[in-house]
Amino acid sequence: MNNDVNATWPKLPVALKKIAIDPTSDDYELMCSNYFVTGRPKLILRATTERDVIASIQYVKKIRESVSHSIPFSFRSGGHGISMASVNDGGIILDISQLNSVTVTDAEQGLVQVQAGAVWGDVAEALRPFNLIISSGDFGDTGVGGLATGGGIGLLVRRLGLTIDHIVSARLVTADGEIRVTDHQKYPDLFWGIRGGNSQLGMVTAFTFKASKLVEEKSDISLPFTVQTIESQTSNLTKFIQQWQSWITHASSKMSSNLMLTAENRNTVHINASNFWAGSINSDAKALFKSALSLSEVNKHQLETKSYAELVKAPHIPHSGQQPVFVKNILLDAMNPNIGDIITSIFKASATMITNS
Repeated sequence: MNNDVNATWPKLPVALKKIAIDPTSDDYELMCSNYFVTGRPKLILRATTERDVIASIQYVKKIRESVSHSIPFSFRSGGHGISMASVNDGGIILDISQLNSVTVTDAEQGLVQVQAGAVWGDVAEALRPFNLIISSGDFGDTGVGGLATGGGIGLLVRRLGLTIDHIVSARLVTADGEIRVTDHQKYPDLFWGIRGGNSQLGMVTAFTFKASKLVEEKSDISLPFTVQTIESQTSNLTKFIQQWQSWITHASSKMSSNLMLTAENRNTVHINASNFWAGSINSDAKALFKSALSLSEVNKHQLETKSYAELVKAPHIPHSGQQPVFVKNILLDAMNPNIGDIITSIFKASATMITNS
C-alpha cells in the first residue's frame, strides 16, 4: 500500500501498516464492498486482534480531531447490515471479519463466547455437536457483530426471541480506545445501549451468549428443522395477509414463517412462503403445514427436514455490492385490514417486500 494514505491525515502508525489496505493495494477491490453497495474508502483496516481494533479507533479519533469530524468511519463484520453503513466513500472502514472464533465455554449452561467478526452459519456449525442453538437471523453469511447489536430477528424468533435476548456480556472498544466488559452489573446503561444500538456506543469485539439446548429424542438429525416452501399466487392480497396472519398467530411458537411478495402485474401477487418448524415433523406440524396450503392458490410446495446448521450454512460469498434490492425493516405491533391495502398500493410501483412473522 501507499504509506502516504492522505497528505492531510496524520501519519499511519507502524502498528497499523500491516493491516492497512488503500486504493493502491491489490486486495482493495475485494474489500471495499458489502452485500448491498460498493464503497470507495481511502483506507481499510483489517483487524486481526483486539489490539488492532484499539489502535484503529485511536487513529480515527486522531484524524477526526486534526482534520475533520465529518470523515466517514464504518465498522464491518459480515457486511449484511440493511443500513448499508459498513462501507463508505472517502473515509475509513474497520473490518473485523478475522476476529471470528467461536468457543463453547460451558456446554451444560449453554455459555458461548463468539467474536464479533464470525458469521452466524459458522456459529451454528460450531454449536451443533453440543445440541446448542442461538436465534440468529436467517442467512449464514450474516455477521455476528451487526446482528447481535441490531436486535436479531431470526428463524427462531417466535420460540426463542431476539438475538439480543441471549447476550450475557460483551467486550467493546469505546471511542476513547478503552476496552470495557459490560453486562447487567458492569456498565448496565452501556449494556442496555449495545443491545439494539448497533455501533453507536463502540465496537463490540466479542459476546458471551447463553445458547438454548434443543434435543429431539426420536431424530437422527441434530437440531432438526422441518421446512415447508410454497410458491403460490393471489389476486386478493389483503385477504391473504389477514388469513396468513391469523394462521401464524394461532400456530405453535415452534413455527415461524417468512413471506416474499412480488407483484407479477397490477392484479396478481406472487408469494414465496417459507415455513419453519423447530423440530422433526409430527402431527401438530403436519396440521399446520396442511392448513398453510389453503391460504392461496398453490403452484408448487415442498417439505424437507434438515439440521439448523445446514439450514443456515454459511456460503462465504465474497461481497461486490451484488444485492440490488433495497431492504428496510418495519415492526408492526399488530396487523389490521389496512396493511394489505397499503402493500397493494406499494406493488402498483412494482416493488418487492419481505414480510417476517
